[in-house]
Amino acid sequence: MERALFTASVLALVASSPAWGQVQADYEYKIAQEWAEIEKEMDENEDDIILYHPHPFVGDQIVVAAQRLGWSWQDDLTLPSSILTKAEIAARGQQYISELLRSLPGIAVSQSGSGGGLTQIRVRGAEANQVLVLIDGVEVANPSTGEFDLSGLRAADIVKIEVLRGEQSALYGSDAVAGVISIVTRAGETDESWRLNLEAGSRDTFEGQASAIVPLGEASLSLNGNLFSTAGYDVSGLDGERDGSKSRALNIGLNAVELGPVRLDFKYGGSELETDFDEDSDFNGRLDNTLSETTVKTQTARADARFSTGKVDHKLSVGYLETDTDTRAGFATRTVGERINANWVAGVTRNAHSVTVLGEWERETYRIIPNFTEADAEPENEVGAVAADYRYSQDALTVTASLRHDINDLFKDATTWRVGAGYALPWDGRLRASVGTGIKNPSMIELFGFFPGSNFTGNRDLQPEESLGLSVGYEQSVGNFEGSIDVFYSELQDEITTVFNPDFTSTVINLDTDSTRSGIELEGRYTLGDFVITGAATLLDSEQDGLEEIRRPDFTASASINWNATDDLFLSAFIDHTGSQRDTDFATFTDVTLDSFTLIGAHANYALNDVVSVSLRGENLLDADYQEIVGFTSPGRAVFMGLSADF
Repeated sequence: MERALFTASVLALVASSPAWGQVQADYEYKIAQEWAEIEKEMDENEDDIILYHPHPFVGDQIVVAAQRLGWSWQDDLTLPSSILTKAEIAARGQQYISELLRSLPGIAVSQSGSGGGLTQIRVRGAEANQVLVLIDGVEVANPSTGEFDLSGLRAADIVKIEVLRGEQSALYGSDAVAGVISIVTRAGETDESWRLNLEAGSRDTFEGQASAIVPLGEASLSLNGNLFSTAGYDVSGLDGERDGSKSRALNIGLNAVELGPVRLDFKYGGSELETDFDEDSDFNGRLDNTLSETTVKTQTARADARFSTGKVDHKLSVGYLETDTDTRAGFATRTVGERINANWVAGVTRNAHSVTVLGEWERETYRIIPNFTEADAEPENEVGAVAADYRYSQDALTVTASLRHDINDLFKDATTWRVGAGYALPWDGRLRASVGTGIKNPSMIELFGFFPGSNFTGNRDLQPEESLGLSVGYEQSVGNFEGSIDVFYSELQDEITTVFNPDFTSTVINLDTDSTRSGIELEGRYTLGDFVITGAATLLDSEQDGLEEIRRPDFTASASINWNATDDLFLSAFIDHTGSQRDTDFATFTDVTLDSFTLIGAHANYALNDVVSVSLRGENLLDADYQEIVGFTSPGRAVFMGLSADF
C-alpha cells in the first residue's frame, strides 16, 4: 500500500501554498546584460530589436525550470517538457491548477471530492510526493508530509505552467523523482497593470480577485488579493450537508530594486483555506455525514539578489515556508511544518559552453500540537548540497550533464546525476534522450511519527527512495503541426510504504522490492486559421513487485479546440479522459477497479470594450458520474459567469 494513502486517509492534511518568488527576473537580468553587449556592436537597425522578446513568459519557448540560473529555449532541452501559456490558461477558463494539469501528458489527478478536498498529482506513475512543485521558484511541499496538495491553488493569477518530466534531482535534490512542475504568476511582472476578476455560479460559488503592478521608478510593487467560496456538495453521496470550502490570499512583491550592480526582489505571501469534509467516523471503510473541517494557513517569504562579477552571473536566494494544518474531526490534529533554505548559484557562458555551480542549505522542522509519539523526538533535518550543471549547445547538437551531492543529518547522503543529448535533424525533426537518478527523502511524519492517539509510530531508520530513469523522445514540425512522442522507463528502490499491524498500530518501512514505471507520452498542436487544436495522451504501466499500483490510470488523454470567432469573441471546448484505475476499498481492504470517465467543458469570452469582458464556462457538461478515489462522489455539471476588467 502506497505512502500517499497514509496521508490521504489517516492524516487528512491539506496543504495549499501560493508562494510567490521571482523567476522572470532570471530572464530579464540575463537579457539586459546581453543587450548591453549587443548595443556596443549593433548598427542603428531597429529590426534587430525584434529578436529580443520583451515579455518572454507570454510565449511558449522559454523554460526557466530546466536550470537553476537563467533560462533555456524549449528546443534545446534534452528531456521532455510541456508548457501551458497565459493564452492557453485563459482559453480553458478553469480555475483550479489541478484541472489545467489534466491537459498535459504524463499527469494524473486524484481529488477527494470537492475542490477544497485533498488533491494529488502523479507524474509518470510516481507517487504524489515524488514531483517537485515550484511557485515562482519557491518549493511549496508541506514539510510535515513532504507532499504538495493542490486543492486550494487557484488559477486566476497564473501566467504560465512548465512541466519537466523525468528525474531532476541532479538539479533540485529531493522530491524531483518524476519531474518538476513550475508555476509562474503575475507577481514578478514589472509593467504597470490593474486587474479585477469576478466570477459566480453553480454550488453557490463566488470568486473575486484584484491585482496591481505599480511602477516605482525602475522597480515595481505587485499586489494580489483573492477571495473564494463555494458551498460544494455532499462528497459522501448520502444526501447530507454540503461540503464546501473558502479561501483568502494576499501576496505582496517588491521587484527589480536596483542597488548599484545588484538587483533585489522580495516576496511575501499569506493564505488561509478552510475545507469541510466527511470522514469515516465508525471505521467501516465508508464516509459518513460529519461536520469535519480543516484549516490550512500558509506563509511564505523570499528574497533574491542577482549580480555579476566579470562574466560570471550570480544569484543568492533565501526562502521561508510555514504550513499550519488544523483538522477538527473525530481524528483531530494540528501540525506545523517549516522550511528555511538558502542557496547560491553562479553561472558562466563561453561560446557554446555553459557551466553552473550551486551551493544550498535547507532546514525542515515539524511539530504536532500538543505532543509527539515520542517525548524526546526532535523533528528537524538539515541538508547541505553542492551541484554542477554543464551544457553544450551549438548548431544541431545539445549535450547536458548534471551532478549533485546531498549531505543529510538524519540518513545517508545521496549523489544524483543526469546526462542528456539532443540532435536537430534537417527535416524539422529532433531526437532527444536523457538518463538520470532521483531521490525522495522521508518526510517529517514518517521519521518522527504522529500524536499518540493515532497509533502511528515513525521510523528513524528510513532511507531516501532512489530512482533511475531513462527517457527517449522525438519531436517533429510539419507545416502548422507540431508533435512529440516520448518513451520512458523508471525503476524505484527503497520505496517507503505504510505497514498496518493486527493490533491496529502502523508504521512505515523501506520496501525490499522494486517499483517500475514505463509508458508512452504523446503531445501535439495544429493551427488552422483562427482555430488551434491541441492534444495529449499517455499510456502507463506502473507496478510494485509485479502488481499494478493504485491511482495510476492506464490511459489518459486530453484535447481542446480554440476559436477566435471575431476580434471580440473567443470560444473553446475541451475534453479530458481518465482511464480505468485500481484503488483500495477500505471497507473490505481489497483493491477494486474504478471505471474510466470523460469530462467535457467549454468556455466563451466576449470583450465588451478594450477594458471589460464577460465570460461563460461550463464544467462536466455531460454530468458524468465518476470516482477518482473510492467512496468520494464526483461533482456534477456546473456553469459559471464572469466579469473582468484589465487596465
